[in-house]
Amino acid sequence: MRRGPALTILLVVCCVVSTFAQKAPRPTGSISAAEILDKHIAATGGLDAWRALQTVDAHGTFAVPPLNNSGDFDFYYKAPASDAFQFFMTSHGQTSIGHNEGTSFSHRDVQVPRAINGITMDIWEADWLALTESEFKQHYTQIELLGLTTVDGQWAYALLFTPKVGDRQRRYYDCQSFLLVRMDLAQRRPTQKDGPQEAYEVDTYYSDYRDSGGIKFPRYIRATSPRGSLALDIHSLHTNRPVNDSIFRKQ
Repeated sequence: MRRGPALTILLVVCCVVSTFAQKAPRPTGSISAAEILDKHIAATGGLDAWRALQTVDAHGTFAVPPLNNSGDFDFYYKAPASDAFQFFMTSHGQTSIGHNEGTSFSHRDVQVPRAINGITMDIWEADWLALTESEFKQHYTQIELLGLTTVDGQWAYALLFTPKVGDRQRRYYDCQSFLLVRMDLAQRRPTQKDGPQEAYEVDTYYSDYRDSGGIKFPRYIRATSPRGSLALDIHSLHTNRPVNDSIFRKQ
């Protein structure tokens, strides 16, 4: 995703939310972006556990409101630069996106829509990759603290991530647990083939963190866009199990 006008939309929304949050008691004391990320790494398992992480495989179901179950999904990660996110949509088919040692790939059955409620596979892949990161300096040229806001009624630190490639992201870390509870991304989609792009924000919420092989991962992920929402229920998540390399190749 390239940088563009959508970033202005993202930053304006952040300012509005922060103003509202200040009506409630707020945490005191100073803290830096680096300290927040250090506490996040410690809270999710510790630096040693993250450095030992080689693979992640997660499986579950997704739901498009008002339905309770619209299909299944899989996510695979293999250090240092391979990942795959797969959707199996009931009565439609399969779509997948990912990287094979840094080289991107994608596959989509004709019947599968490019986006569900305005949320694309690119967004879901980015949502999951954020959960596998611990060496932030490898991917971002700058990470800065924007301030305090609330996420689902709880105070959170808002950090702005500037990647080496692509759009900037806002991530929110709970002020008490230091878990990642929300991430805002810019979504760009062509309005028609070879036509202009439309840009809007997609917000992802992470909750129900549980331990998986020494590292905490969420068991519920919900993404929202101006067109609606989509939720993932993670039924199983494992770390450091063998993952077949064929998963990371274009079908």
